[in-house]
Amino acid sequence: MSHSLSAVIPVYNAAVWLGPTVDELSIALQEAGLSSNEAEIILVNDGSTDNSLQAARALSSPYPIVILDQPNGGRFLARKAGLLASGKENILFIDSRVFIRPQALKYLLQQRASDPSKAVWTSHVIVEKKGNIIARFGEAITYIGWRRYFAHPRDCSYGLKDFDHYPKGTTCFYAPRTVLLQAFEEFEEQTHDLKHANDDTRLIRSIARDHRINLSPSYSSTYHARNRLSQFVSHSYHRGRVFVDGFLRPGNRFFVPLILFLIGSVAAVAAFVFFPDTRILILAGLAILWLLELVVAVLLGVPKKDALSLFALTPVFAVAYGLGIWRAALGRVAKVR
Repeated sequence: MSHSLSAVIPVYNAAVWLGPTVDELSIALQEAGLSSNEAEIILVNDGSTDNSLQAARALSSPYPIVILDQPNGGRFLARKAGLLASGKENILFIDSRVFIRPQALKYLLQQRASDPSKAVWTSHVIVEKKGNIIARFGEAITYIGWRRYFAHPRDCSYGLKDFDHYPKGTTCFYAPRTVLLQAFEEFEEQTHDLKHANDDTRLIRSIARDHRINLSPSYSSTYHARNRLSQFVSHSYHRGRVFVDGFLRPGNRFFVPLILFLIGSVAAVAAFVFFPDTRILILAGLAILWLLELVVAVLLGVPKKDALSLFALTPVFAVAYGLGIWRAALGRVAKVR
């Protein structure tokens, strides 16, 4: 079994992050015992408007660096370009804000050598939270959504049956190239808007049909979250759009809540506009739900600073995320017509 590896990094306006990301990746490749003939780093500049391309060309590493440049088409198409350009048997997708831990790949390869069925891995992600209320908000959401794992991080794996109860993402994702080529082909056949598609959930769900997704604190990476409110709003809107793409289909954990949100938000807005007497009641109900969110977060074990960050940013997030959901839902309706 070959451990040859192409690390594919999609790049969009990430000039300041490329150097440290590639440095940490190079260390992890070396710690894993991979030679310069066994590993390569592929950077895909996805139409950046800053000096990311120049920063990429200035990078150095013990491993070959391949630079691809393409018009902005979104993260999925950037990863696809890197996947097709790869000359190795395995792929590591990793984002430009993500620092893989030094021993992560070494641990993964040891596990795969002892059990070849452990071929697909999603990273245990550690969020750098210090001084960043936005990072703490995201960490709280993640903990609540995937508490089956984060309440007790451990070596585990999951398939389709329990897919919606465990964290997953292409932030730092490892799989054989042949597995990814099949998943990418299937993804493209089912997706009309590749630029705004959910390239995490839907892609990995198709892989989980045939391969267990492995997860471990020993295969981990550190994510550096956005720290500006404007970035938070834009990202929340985008995540709302791709949430619909990933979950607006029967048979998953979030389908019913998503339908209830769409119905409930229409009812609430209609009541607020056409029945003025209900406005105080609606606002009071929203305030109660907001306070309950804080109480539930603490009861579930979310660290207090993270819970307070969740409470503080929820109104902004709810509006941006909700608008993103509705934008994607209306887009679905328009396509059907």
